[in-house]
Amino acid sequence: MKKLLIVLIVALLPAMAFADLQLGAVGMYKGDVTAVGTHPVSINDFTFGGEARLKLGILQGGLTALYYPTSAYTQIVAVTDIGVSLDVLMLRFGAGIGPNFAFTVAGTTSQPANVGLNLKLSGDVNLGGLSVGLVGFYYLDSFSNLSKIGDVFGKLPWLGVSAMIKLF
Repeated sequence: MKKLLIVLIVALLPAMAFADLQLGAVGMYKGDVTAVGTHPVSINDFTFGGEARLKLGILQGGLTALYYPTSAYTQIVAVTDIGVSLDVLMLRFGAGIGPNFAFTVAGTTSQPANVGLNLKLSGDVNLGGLSVGLVGFYYLDSFSNLSKIGDVFGKLPWLGVSAMIKLF
């Protein structure tokens, strides 16, 4: 086990020299943005959290943790993805897919934890060590809803803004 750990560290250290690690915050409108004009928008229509992205070449992995309160329960939703990211001048465009995990931390629900699927699209403006951008999630809250995937992609994604700081 120690030998495997040493080999992994020795193999990953040179690769990490070319990696970008970004940490930051994200704020998302949780729902269909086309319905914004039909009802007043309140703070309950938004979810906030943190985001981390690791980019190595054109591959990018990400983790977004969102605080998701509803009237019946409160969840922490961890949205993970892996995909591609392209830098064009000072812009970065990314797309990824991966599982999301929802954990109920308060209130009652029939499922204290569930697993779903997401597709993430992002576009950032890189300003040196700071990047500001738009992020969108097509979000399927559980695999039992997989038969409704056409309905999910027929709507606009959850939209939000992110601000990230490049650590290395």
